[in-house]
Amino acid sequence: MPKYLNKLLSFNIFLIVIISTFLIFNFLDIRVFQFSRSFPELIFFFFKNFIDPISDIFDPLNVIILTLVVLLSNMKLKKVLKNKLKLNLMIQKTGCDSKKITDSFGFYSAISLHFFWSLAVAGIVCNIIKYIMGVSRPKYFFLEGFERIDFFNIFHKANSFPSGHTQAAFTLAVLIIIHINKFHIYILTLAVLMGISRIFMSMHFPSDIFFGAYLGAVVPVFLYKYYFEKKINIYKETNVTNVYDFIRLMYWRIFI
Repeated sequence: MPKYLNKLLSFNIFLIVIISTFLIFNFLDIRVFQFSRSFPELIFFFFKNFIDPISDIFDPLNVIILTLVVLLSNMKLKKVLKNKLKLNLMIQKTGCDSKKITDSFGFYSAISLHFFWSLAVAGIVCNIIKYIMGVSRPKYFFLEGFERIDFFNIFHKANSFPSGHTQAAFTLAVLIIIHINKFHIYILTLAVLMGISRIFMSMHFPSDIFFGAYLGAVVPVFLYKYYFEKKINIYKETNVTNVYDFIRLMYWRIFI
């Protein structure tokens, strides 16, 4: 994991985020949102037709389903490998020995669990905070006369803080950075654009985006540092296939 991500776990960073969120909420939210309305139509078109659809593609539910497919394919793997006919077929089709097959499934299952729990925990925490804070979305605040804050508001779709889309975007971005450790700038830039798009889609204020990004980033880092790092690092790279070969392994695991 990149060292700079460890800084997210610092208590000082947490305090800075809380204070900054408070200041943005009270002094910048409405001004920035209203200012964004003056932007050219081309900017709104860009966010609506190019950036926002990416959020649908990388919807947390889609990613969670993929992780469950990996986890289910790893179930009863040892029993399958005890069958010499099936084992020989997998070795023949993939070129991997039994050790590499076992380690690969263990390695990618551990990563899948990290994705699953990071998305689940961050999403649950995000929605709990939404309910507690009851901050109204821009359209409800400006057009329907909602209070800026209505604590424990059960009308969930009106609640804005923090941004769930931004939280999900940064959770996925950080997960990818942790496990691929490449293209950091491009991945984070896309996550930032996905967050900013929520302002131009009239769904969120800047403070929603800011805190949602922090929440989305800190959860996978915390879970990796204190739980998954050891589980993932027990597998040696030499005994693990690349992603493409693992997909082939999964195919033959499912259909033999």
